[in-house]
Amino acid sequence: MLNIIKSKLNNKYLNKPSDNTNITIYNRDITPAVRNWKSSIYAYNKNAISLIPTKSRLVMKLIRGYLNSYHLGIESLLRKERLRRRYRKMSTNRIFVSDGEFKHTNDKVNITLYVYNRQKLNYLLKLKKRYTRLFKKAKFTRKLKLIRSVGLNILNLQKGKSIVLTNVLPKYNSEVRSAQNIFYKRFMKKCLKRLKYYMFYKQMLYINKAKFENSYLQGLIVLISKIFNKNVEFNIINLKYFYFNSKIYTQPLVLKLRKRRDVLMYLKDLIRKAKLKDIKLVNKSNNFFTINNFDNNEKVNNLIEQTKTNTKYLKKIVLNDIKYKRVSGVRLEAAGRLTKRSSAARSQYRGRYKGNLVNAYSSIKGYPTPLLRGNFKSNLEYTVINSSSRVGAFGVKGWISGT
Repeated sequence: MLNIIKSKLNNKYLNKPSDNTNITIYNRDITPAVRNWKSSIYAYNKNAISLIPTKSRLVMKLIRGYLNSYHLGIESLLRKERLRRRYRKMSTNRIFVSDGEFKHTNDKVNITLYVYNRQKLNYLLKLKKRYTRLFKKAKFTRKLKLIRSVGLNILNLQKGKSIVLTNVLPKYNSEVRSAQNIFYKRFMKKCLKRLKYYMFYKQMLYINKAKFENSYLQGLIVLISKIFNKNVEFNIINLKYFYFNSKIYTQPLVLKLRKRRDVLMYLKDLIRKAKLKDIKLVNKSNNFFTINNFDNNEKVNNLIEQTKTNTKYLKKIVLNDIKYKRVSGVRLEAAGRLTKRSSAARSQYRGRYKGNLVNAYSSIKGYPTPLLRGNFKSNLEYTVINSSSRVGAFGVKGWISGT
């Protein structure tokens, strides 16, 4: 033991002054507590801390239920048959929500949510394919003119018939008018069928947009504030691609496996949709470390002048120092009762990956990176979801790596 201490005392790696320009100081990429543990709190009452996991679970159920609520009246008009409740739960036409990040203070809870609005994209795609392209065509304008001319002729004929009927049968005047109204309504519905569905889809888009507005969120905020006994503030981040968050990336796979148990097809499909970037390692800029040195005041002044004149240079410095700004690898695994038979006697394991899950900065460049919660890497985002179908239980795991 003494020999080990002596060897450590007589080592060559002595502390050098920070003024030495040959030394490069790198900070450890330590993530904040909210990203690490999904919640951060400092409370004087120890009993209050033990209730936070159950409260946050209940709040996440409320948020998911609120965002995936639907207007039954309009949706039933858009479909020929109403979707059963079981199939509605398994539908991917929804707003996918990640696990919330809860930051607690004495009087407020700040909830950060990552959201992928698949429902909005579906409605916009349907409008684009079926209606907006159709309205631009010359065929549609010709059809509207034809409806107008034919409609006016029919209305004139109906007016002539109604005058004859009212003169001959004055007792049944009200019945004749009601029959005419029914005829007019049917005629208008047939003529403007596509325009009617276009308006329904526009209404659904408006409802989808309203879910994220403060006027509609107030009811949800009141319920959550009663659970935490604090004020609530939402920070909702809309993701452009669903593979930017591991929880959102694994949710469609779970929903699809509950319907059909074609595991390999779904795994390949999801892996193919992930668009990865090549790993480009950038040397960390030391501009932020040289500011405190008195010898380099001239360099600092020159740097400030450059940033004032050239904003692009400043953007480059900021973007280079941001970590994990692109996805470098994804991995999905599914295990459990996933056979196609109605009685799954055996469990299966399937997995697919794309790219690389290695932390390039630590493995190639040798930068120091800490582990999260003991054994998780800082560049990885890991999710496990357990679910069940009519055959049996199964689980899905998802990894997303960044550089």
